[in-house]
Amino acid sequence: ACREEVDRVLPNGIELTNEHLQDLLVCEAVINETLRLYPPAPFFSRQCVREHTIGTERQLHIPQGAIIVVNSYAFHRRSDMWPRALEFDYTRWMRDPKTGLKPKLPHPYAYLPFAAGPRNCIGQNFALLEAKIMLAMFIQRCNFDLVPGQKIVPEIKITMRPKYGLWANISRREI
Repeated sequence: ACREEVDRVLPNGIELTNEHLQDLLVCEAVINETLRLYPPAPFFSRQCVREHTIGTERQLHIPQGAIIVVNSYAFHRRSDMWPRALEFDYTRWMRDPKTGLKPKLPHPYAYLPFAAGPRNCIGQNFALLEAKIMLAMFIQRCNFDLVPGQKIVPEIKITMRPKYGLWANISRREI
């Protein structure tokens, strides 16, 4: 789907400009779904600035100063938040074709690849823009196929990456 979109938006190898970026909606959706399933920083932490009690029946008391670790990797796989949570489905991110609006999330904090709130990643917009540009240019200029038979295992350290790498056959695309 990305290749068809890139070929339509950037025919005959024309150079990508800022005006083209708004038309790369499938590329945007693929990036969002990739970040949902494979957030580069799958954990982040926050310090509780004042005492809280969460819940009604089974209450959880959080004292002031406690460090709270959020596991966005697991959160993005919750089936109560994401239908077919373990499946890669970029269409869940497609904008409404009439209004151009992004789809409504199941919860305001359901999607956390860059954390959320007043201390979310300051580079979020730049990173998403850069990813869209790189994906479009890569698709426009290259053919690529994953090497079959790979064991793709996520490795989580400070960031998440494929433990054994990700092997692909890449060739220049005739434009």
